Amino acid sequence: MEALLVTPVTMREVLLGKLVPYFVLGMGGLSLSVAMGVWLFGVPLRGSLWVLFAASALFLLAALGMGLLISTVTKNQFVAGQLAIITTFLPAFILSGFIFDIGSMPQIIQWLTHVLAASYFVAILQTVFLAGNVWSVILPNALALLLMAAFFLGLSRRKLRKRLE
Repeated sequence: MEALLVTPVTMREVLLGKLVPYFVLGMGGLSLSVAMGVWLFGVPLRGSLWVLFAASALFLLAALGMGLLISTVTKNQFVAGQLAIITTFLPAFILSGFIFDIGSMPQIIQWLTHVLAASYFVAILQTVFLAGNVWSVILPNALALLLMAAFFLGLSRRKLRKRLE
């Protein structure tokens, strides 16, 4: 990190250098998963592939923004990893609506699902795969993902400083 800090690289370039590789990997993983689901397992894709990729890009930006914020505010990699698991992976896995239906959860837990980007993404995925392009479902969820991405990326940019501590 010290070698990076003495270079003339701007903080915007550091952020892009951290985000772009993971974004490309995420979109590649999505492409492979969709291809296997549709062609290998016969899962019907009733909606537009472009809508699926656009929503996935929004979700990735929100998730990567949250991860970048966590790595920016923590002091070491171990703490960042533990915090990421506790704040993102476990809640997203359990509370996103992917495993358990959100409507069958207690009311307070249903409210909690509104702060998870994964719950909006799962709603879009279910709609695109099962029902097609239902814009009354896709647009509000995509807007929520866009707002989350802007919030986390903006806060990450604000918190990131070119300094050693």
